[in-house]
Amino acid sequence: MRNSKKQFFWGVALVGILSAGWAGCAKTGTTFTTSPVTYVSVLNQAPYGPTIDIYFNDTLATGSAGVASGSFSSKYSPIKPGNYDVKFKQNGTSTLIDEIPTSPYDTLSIYTFLLYNNPDKTVKAFKIKDDFSTISQTYANIRFFNLSPDAPSVDLFINDAAVQGATARNPADNVINTSFNAFQSLAPGSFNVKVKVAGKDSVLASQGTLTLIGGYVYTIFLSGPSTKLSLNVLQASY
Repeated sequence: MRNSKKQFFWGVALVGILSAGWAGCAKTGTTFTTSPVTYVSVLNQAPYGPTIDIYFNDTLATGSAGVASGSFSSKYSPIKPGNYDVKFKQNGTSTLIDEIPTSPYDTLSIYTFLLYNNPDKTVKAFKIKDDFSTISQTYANIRFFNLSPDAPSVDLFINDAAVQGATARNPADNVINTSFNAFQSLAPGSFNVKVKVAGKDSVLASQGTLTLIGGYVYTIFLSGPSTKLSLNVLQASY
């Protein structure tokens, strides 16, 4: 199953329980690992939240600097398969922000931890099981998240055409409707990408020319508070 992904994923050596690497853009590693591992990434997209420490079964997994609000993993990081109780605490303290109760992390799956704000600005954590089993090896593969707690319902446009399944999207609606976590195919090419208020021509955020490559996997997401909205594109790698 892992071998089928080599054309759009590159390896990174297994280091400890979780290899930290937080950034504002996707990167690729260089060394493929055949050790029995599973993979996780983190999207801390709770602008009204603190820097986060992540604990696996009470073992700190993210280093002393933590995961700052607005940041996200530069790549999927390897962890040993097993059952983990995952706690999210305020950086450098014992203050529990949220918790994902004990659940399995197996070698057949890949996961994303999403941190987001509820409408009341509280921080919540959600575990996404990323499904790469049906992705296209010819077309680009994309999904879209509205992760700004202040944003209205929005539409995603690629070259002035609304993307099917990415219209009238509400903040963190992929937590309730998990079908939004799936990827859809798009003919590869270079595109202008915009997020507009749903049903209107009001642009909230945009990307310049974005090149989407066949066989690769991308998460496009709107993030930030209303005063600093941004449109991000994360290319999957590990």
